[in-house]
Amino acid sequence: MNNLDWQMEGNTIFKDFEFNNSKAAMNFMNEVAKMAEEYKRSPEIHFHSKKSVSIKIINEDSGEISEDDIRLANLLNQLG
Repeated sequence: MNNLDWQMEGNTIFKDFEFNNSKAAMNFMNEVAKMAEEYKRSPEIHFHSKKSVSIKIINEDSGEISEDDIRLANLLNQLG
C-alpha cells in the first residue's frame, strides 16, 4: 500500500489530493464518482478549502482491503 501513497487503517484506505484551484478539485471529484460507480465502491469524498479533496475507500463487505479497492486507488492516483 505504501507505494500508492495511501494511508491504511483497518478496512479503510485514505488519501488527500491537492489541486491548483477549486475547478480542478471539483473535476477530480466528478471523475472519482464515475470510477467508484464502475468499481461498485462508495468512497467518502470530502472537499476542503477550495483546493483539497480527501478520499476514503472503505470496504464494509469483507472487512479487508480488496483488489478492487487497490485498483481504484491506483486509478485515483493517476487522476490526481
